[in-house]
Amino acid sequence: MDIFTAIIYIILFIIIMAIAFSMGVTSPLVGKREVAYIIAIGFVLGGIGGYFFIEPIYEEVPYAIGNVQGLFTLDNEVINLNIPSTSNISTITSKILDKNGVNSVSTNGFELKTSNMNGELQNTVSSYLNNDTTIKNFTITNNTITVDLANDESSTSTLGSLVTWLSQNGVVSEFAFVHIQVKVNANDVVEIKEDLKDNGYTVMSVEGPVQDTIRFFKVNSIPTLGIIFISGIIGIIVAVAGIYVEPVANFFRRFRKPKDNGRRRY
Repeated sequence: MDIFTAIIYIILFIIIMAIAFSMGVTSPLVGKREVAYIIAIGFVLGGIGGYFFIEPIYEEVPYAIGNVQGLFTLDNEVINLNIPSTSNISTITSKILDKNGVNSVSTNGFELKTSNMNGELQNTVSSYLNNDTTIKNFTITNNTITVDLANDESSTSTLGSLVTWLSQNGVVSEFAFVHIQVKVNANDVVEIKEDLKDNGYTVMSVEGPVQDTIRFFKVNSIPTLGIIFISGIIGIIVAVAGIYVEPVANFFRRFRKPKDNGRRRY
């Protein structure tokens, strides 16, 4: 949501509150029995305004806080991509690195889908991977091998060697994805992420201090029903203010001193 839309939503909510206030002002005309109805309508109006106008703005608050944090920090955010191993990885990394806001691009691992492997075969593959010095960590399931590399530049060669070794041991390699990490400026994350998607790249996740802040505020944010209830309470307060504005004004008028027009009384 842009600032212009947020301002319009706030203005519309204020208009709804003005309606609730004006209904409160009319309470002397409709009688005391109808005051309860006016308060109830104030709650309803506040709840409706909160749902349609305040809640959409509130949903954007974590992102706004994240953007503010990004303005005052020099930390990088990391966009994780999955690129098919059949692609020209070097060309792709070079193209991504040329984008404005991108600080570095690296390949840090890969995921290989294979034919079904039983427990004994998984142990054999595990022994092979343990002896490969280019591999930092790995996980193996019955049809997937996920590898984190110690050397960012070894993804293609390590994957090729693994595929060859697996074929020699009766395991069919079906397809693979190379994991690419794109480090970007915090304030450029959204733009670069959308640009990568538009160019057909699969974005798996976004990580970093700003993303941690956004997730924290999203997890700890007030639920939609809470926003509606709080807005309804605001509607009640505004309606009550309308009900008592005239009596309070009359009360203060009693203590207003009469104007001195310069005339003397004898």
